[in-house]
Amino acid sequence: MTETHTWSYDGTELAWLQAALERPGQRAGHVVGELVPGGFGAYLRVFHRFDASDGSGRTRSWRERAEAAGRPFHAEMSHGPLLQDADGPDADVRWLADSGQPDVGTRRALARCLGRVTGEQPVLFAYDLAALLWGAPEPLVRCSALAGLDSSRPFVAAEVGLDAEYEEITGPEFWWPEDRSWVVTSDYDLLSTYVGCSAEAAALILADDGIEALPVTPGTRVDFAADDANSR
Repeated sequence: MTETHTWSYDGTELAWLQAALERPGQRAGHVVGELVPGGFGAYLRVFHRFDASDGSGRTRSWRERAEAAGRPFHAEMSHGPLLQDADGPDADVRWLADSGQPDVGTRRALARCLGRVTGEQPVLFAYDLAALLWGAPEPLVRCSALAGLDSSRPFVAAEVGLDAEYEEITGPEFWWPEDRSWVVTSDYDLLSTYVGCSAEAAALILADDGIEALPVTPGTRVDFAADDANSR
């Protein structure tokens, strides 16, 4: 989880957000409140799509994988039981989802929905893990229009002295508008992104065909053991 970093956020643009997060150990397992601050009108889990490992380019939603595995589709589900079919034509295919960031289509759809409530105000894109791994003294934060989401990664790569297309630059882990009316968090250990926002923004996200999402609460568990605890 992101809170295991050893550096200080004091004096950085991430200080307000880190101070607002729940500390681990306050509830069973790890929960949404450790990733997204409290006080929002709605919270969502945005699932990262599964890709087939056979090179076919096929993708599947979590709901589709849950149906194939005979598992309930719910807000605390884990990926483990969804990786492979027990039988059928895809029994030899493993299904993999990206850790730490949503696929491009989901990310752009999410930005499109949030843009409808954010308007033209600046948005901040914070890179935490990449900055830590590549020796930056503090998290790297890019401020731009929401449309600058895709161009923020080359900026970060340049800041740490890497090629703009360097594949190990993941993130942003956090992005939020200047008025802090929503926060998006993609933790590098997780296969889903979590959003705190208004009820209006949540309704737009849930209605978008390019996004697979479910409502959650700050107490919804995000750790992989949650599914075993709640799906029996």
